[in-house]
Amino acid sequence: MSRCAAVSAAALAVAASPVLSIPVTAHAQAAPADCPAPFPIAQVRDGMTGWGLTVSKGTAPERFRVRVQGVLKDGIAPGVDMILAEADSPALDKAGAIWAGMSGSPVYAPDGRLLGAVGYGFSGTSKLAGITPAKAMYDLLSKPDAVAAAQAAKKRVKLPAALQRTLTSRGLVDAETASAGLSRLPMPVGISGLAQRRIDALNKAAERQGAEVRFYRAGATGGAEGRPGAIVPGGNFGVLGSYGAVTGGGMGTVTAICHGKALAFGHSAFWTGATRLIATDGHALAVVPDPVFGAFKLANFGDVAGTLTQDRLTGIVAELGAGPAVTPVVSRTTAGGRTRTDTTYFANGEEAPAIAGLHLMSALDLARDRFAGGSVTATWTVRGTVAGKPWEITLPNRYSDRTDVSEAAGLESAALIGVLADSPYAGVRLTDLRLNVTDRGEYGRYTVAKLLVKRNGKWTALKPGGVLRATAGRQVKVRIRLTAARSPVKTVALTFKVPKKAKGTTGRLSVKGGLAPAEEGFECYLNPEECGEQIAAGSFADLLKKLKAKPRNDHLVGRLVLGSGKSKVVVGNRRLLDKIVGGEISLRVRVR
Repeated sequence: MSRCAAVSAAALAVAASPVLSIPVTAHAQAAPADCPAPFPIAQVRDGMTGWGLTVSKGTAPERFRVRVQGVLKDGIAPGVDMILAEADSPALDKAGAIWAGMSGSPVYAPDGRLLGAVGYGFSGTSKLAGITPAKAMYDLLSKPDAVAAAQAAKKRVKLPAALQRTLTSRGLVDAETASAGLSRLPMPVGISGLAQRRIDALNKAAERQGAEVRFYRAGATGGAEGRPGAIVPGGNFGVLGSYGAVTGGGMGTVTAICHGKALAFGHSAFWTGATRLIATDGHALAVVPDPVFGAFKLANFGDVAGTLTQDRLTGIVAELGAGPAVTPVVSRTTAGGRTRTDTTYFANGEEAPAIAGLHLMSALDLARDRFAGGSVTATWTVRGTVAGKPWEITLPNRYSDRTDVSEAAGLESAALIGVLADSPYAGVRLTDLRLNVTDRGEYGRYTVAKLLVKRNGKWTALKPGGVLRATAGRQVKVRIRLTAARSPVKTVALTFKVPKKAKGTTGRLSVKGGLAPAEEGFECYLNPEECGEQIAAGSFADLLKKLKAKPRNDHLVGRLVLGSGKSKVVVGNRRLLDKIVGGEISLRVRVR
């Protein structure tokens, strides 16, 4: 979500001019006709006035007034200027600044032509706004849906020293704010189904990563078809990755309606280029002051209003009408003798890993009704198509964590679904995700401690560096001693049949838990450069096969490897236990 391009100095041609007192009204004013003509950027002058539309509460757009302070050459990107203007209204006075969620608010010249859309600000400390020019947004209407995002963007727009002095002398910003420059307005991202503690954690993570978002708890929406005419210039506009139990997406403002398409935001949502996401209307609850993040619009998402097709540097475009095709995530979660069923729908396969992980976390939190460590079993059944042909895979596992088992299960599930959703094989689609989760009580984990062999009728632990002697054609029997906190020591027997052809060879016997660092981690299946051709999947069918064969977290896995090259022999054995298993032990083997 964050922009990575380095910021270059911007040039501004602007003459000093006093700011006049402008009366404003909170009464709604109708927007000009559909697709109003763009006001030429070359004709924008310092001191010219205009007006805009936005929503601070409810659904009706309210009027605000603007006075242009100048034009920043290449302020948004090379070839894309930025209009700098002061905005004013009772709602803005109350908020104290341009708020997150105003992105896309249309700004008009006195004659009704479209100047552009609010899209940038001074980190929630000023009523000065950076406006994306109308023509740059209208150009998106002719951009092919299949073209990926490519243009470089500036993370922060620096102001020339002369302009900094002008703005501070007019009392519009202080010197420190002017020196910091403008940045894209953060996008309020509402998520339903998650407790405030998880929302707080998401905000902390976003702050560390410099992401231009602000997460908040939103109400769920069910994906009902919206009424015609609900999307209007200056009105609320939502972009959803999912709806249902976990409703999640960004909230902004509609800029213009053109021939059945909505232009909005004045900047990207997630900057994915051509996309397929869910467009909705919305209902603003309030503009919430935030001394750290800056004021933001708290809103619930409404009904489905169309399909987002473009997510670009200068704005987003949605085809109004029907929403995109969606994929369900259906879970059945049992805890404390009660079972609940939850369903989430997502539109874009790239969203599948995050949605799957958040859905599991939400369902488990609600079923267990607490934040705590513990142990759960979860079984994913994923269906889809590849090159038009159906496929299906069922993958069970156990997850345990001392402090937050919901998060542990959600993160690992997201990684698992990510391997399927992000695989490089052509034509892979996910069409249905089913999840069964059962709470298994308190946290528990086994650790591989010792490997024992029978010598002279007695089971003896082999020391590190010891040698296990085996006989070709016969079985090797070992016992694995496992330790666990607040639990008795557990001993598990494993048996390996040594092939006759392995006579005279040497090798290694390794025993490890399913949690131990694996040579076949999820990422290795798709990355032959790092993990080797023999581990990476050669096809989608091979990927499914490898995922099915991958040990569970509660597996104890033994592997006897003898010889090398073409004569190499591998004998495996595994046991399914009642706790997750970590640790590893190995020793040399010599075959008689």
